[in-house]
Amino acid sequence: MAETINLKLHVWRQDGPKSEGRFEDYSQYAKGISTHASFLEFLDVVNERLVVEGKPAITFDHDCREGICGMCGLVINGEPHGPQKATTTCQLHMRKFKDGEELYVEPFRAPAFPILKDLAVNRGAFDRIIQQGGF
Repeated sequence: MAETINLKLHVWRQDGPKSEGRFEDYSQYAKGISTHASFLEFLDVVNERLVVEGKPAITFDHDCREGICGMCGLVINGEPHGPQKATTTCQLHMRKFKDGEELYVEPFRAPAFPILKDLAVNRGAFDRIIQQGGF
């Protein structure tokens, strides 16, 4: 049986690029999380619990979930992609966190990547570079 953890979760919520953003506490939805889950699966669980209560889900990018596309670029406790070096957020597993740990999850902030909503950013500038053969 998988070990589970309970977390103190704070997520950046922002309605759009011109809206004021804020951290909201989602600790009540971050209990009994499997240590085998990826970080994005963890966010999926939180969203499922929010939806059951009729609350809006947290918007976040999660294209490939294979550590290839970079869409999952979140900042976790001030660290891009989280505490595990050389690992994308989608490849980060919950076993890297301790029971009771406090997590602050926010979008990657840069002038070139305006926030679309919550944790999702507009990566258009980066995508144009890739389309032209840059990396």
